[in-house]
Amino acid sequence: MPYIALTAGEQRLHVPKLVIGADGWIEYRHPTPFDRYPDYEVLLTRTLGTVPSGRPDGNTLSPFRQAHCMINLLCQGCGAPAAISPEGWRLWVLRATSRTGGPAATTGHTDMPPSCARCALHWCPVLGKAGRKLLWVAEAELVGILGTLFPPVTGQVMPEKLVLLDNELELSAAVTTRFVRNLQRVREADPAVVAELARHQPLPAQAGAVPDLPAALTAGPQTLGRTR
Repeated sequence: MPYIALTAGEQRLHVPKLVIGADGWIEYRHPTPFDRYPDYEVLLTRTLGTVPSGRPDGNTLSPFRQAHCMINLLCQGCGAPAAISPEGWRLWVLRATSRTGGPAATTGHTDMPPSCARCALHWCPVLGKAGRKLLWVAEAELVGILGTLFPPVTGQVMPEKLVLLDNELELSAAVTTRFVRNLQRVREADPAVVAELARHQPLPAQAGAVPDLPAALTAGPQTLGRTR
């Protein structure tokens, strides 16, 4: 099961009642520690169910697990560290064809985290029939989020859009589904080299483990807002 894919146990993405916090940022009326990724202020979309189990949905990503992998450069398939080339470039697996049928872009914005060597060689239901392209990426700056904007900033609910991390006004009104990196300095990876890396890849002690929450979030109820 791809680590970042939403599962049947989580049912679907869900945005419950929103309120405006004391700092002017939107938050859920009944906040939980997993509403925001540790050290990041953006509000994450919730899932209706809370237990990852059952069949994965290849069309929807778990907001928290996608953030975990994207922020920490972990594998989208298993949550282990992404593969790194001898030059220090990380391995990405992207669509080979675009949704219009032509070749897909290999640089620019992506909401897909990197991959370990072992998962890069496995069929991925998230990519489906689009095919895949193995890429070494030298630069992958975390630049923004994809999310829906809610009042008070917009006055009305706005369709999902890219919000850059330096746009505090829009971030304060955004409910996030995915983090986004900007891939630059990219070259194709030799599948034979990736296969060799996979053969020597150790099994993680706890693949896909979520990070420990900061003490401030586990200490008790509080108003969640900007945390950095």
